[in-house]
Amino acid sequence: MVSSLILENTFTSILDMAGIMFPFLRWFISGSGSKGPKILNCIVRSPWRTIDIIGKIKRPILFLSGLQDELVPPSHMQMLYSKTVENNWDCRFVEFPNGMHMDTWFSGGDRYWRTIQLFLDQYVPEIKDGNLNFQVDDDKGNPSD
Repeated sequence: MVSSLILENTFTSILDMAGIMFPFLRWFISGSGSKGPKILNCIVRSPWRTIDIIGKIKRPILFLSGLQDELVPPSHMQMLYSKTVENNWDCRFVEFPNGMHMDTWFSGGDRYWRTIQLFLDQYVPEIKDGNLNFQVDDDKGNPSD
């Protein structure tokens, strides 16, 4: 089975999002073009720098971007995609013009679901064929026989 990844309306990093949500913090964040002291970079324990990790993934990736996202700017998805295609030839970027952060699935309608289905059919044929085998653990985390 080929593992794959689907990303929808994803940010580049927590620090980048902090700079968007709270513009006055940009002075204290590295990577925002600021010449400030970068204090927040030392304080944030989990910066979730997706932008640094995404380029290392060699598996198929589907990017689903709602262009009306009011929380995560669609430019973040574009940056992630651009970083990915530098080293990964097997990724797709699909835009949904009316998609907002929490309703891209709804506003995208059949096209949204068909995009996911085609991606899964190509990269996870076990779903299409109905040959999925799941291992269920007991309540103590021990694999079942």
